[in-house]
Amino acid sequence: MNTQWFRHDNAASEGSFDKWWDTYGEWFDSQDQLLSGESGIQRLHAPDGQVLYSKRQINHFHRDLVHPFGEPTILHEMKALQALAQLGIRVPKVVFSAARKTETEWQALLITESLDGFISLEEWYARPASADLRQQMIQQLANTIGRMHRAGWEHGRLYPKNIFVKVTGEREQKAEIALLGLAKSCHRLTAYSASKHDYEQFKEHRKPMPDEDWKAFAAAYRDVMESDYVR
Repeated sequence: MNTQWFRHDNAASEGSFDKWWDTYGEWFDSQDQLLSGESGIQRLHAPDGQVLYSKRQINHFHRDLVHPFGEPTILHEMKALQALAQLGIRVPKVVFSAARKTETEWQALLITESLDGFISLEEWYARPASADLRQQMIQQLANTIGRMHRAGWEHGRLYPKNIFVKVTGEREQKAEIALLGLAKSCHRLTAYSASKHDYEQFKEHRKPMPDEDWKAFAAAYRDVMESDYVR
């Protein structure tokens, strides 16, 4: 079997790929059959109680100037996860990631740990929060997205459902931000080009973020980017 591996903390092997490929759970994100291939996410429960998410793809490719004929989307997403983690941005921890080419198809896997305690930005706005906590969340969101853009990374799908928030502490509550959904991310030549699409996309799809909070985010983000081009 002609196999291409993406190595993470542990070296990929035929046995480990088969183990994860043959492990099934409940569909968390329904399996889609698209022109670009099949893709779906399952929720797994490890023996130690850890919740894992298994993204499984068949003949699902990402194409860009570097890979005009495409590379398995999971391998592309894995590179983005690694890059953002190195920037200090919270992303799901990878347990296993690899792709292999059989005689008939490309198979790819991405196994990640759940983000315990995090909820989507959509869910976060459905819950009560003090004005101070909301302002802190907005500042952390601007810091996180700004750090990503300043490093030249465009998220590609910057929607509230892909932005997660965790609040810690009781007397002095603190907000932490995590990013998911990096399958369409890409590295741009400049911070401006990385920012432009994401900013407009988030602005258009920011609901349920109130206008007041959006204005506060835009101001904080502008400060982080050290530029006045954001409107």
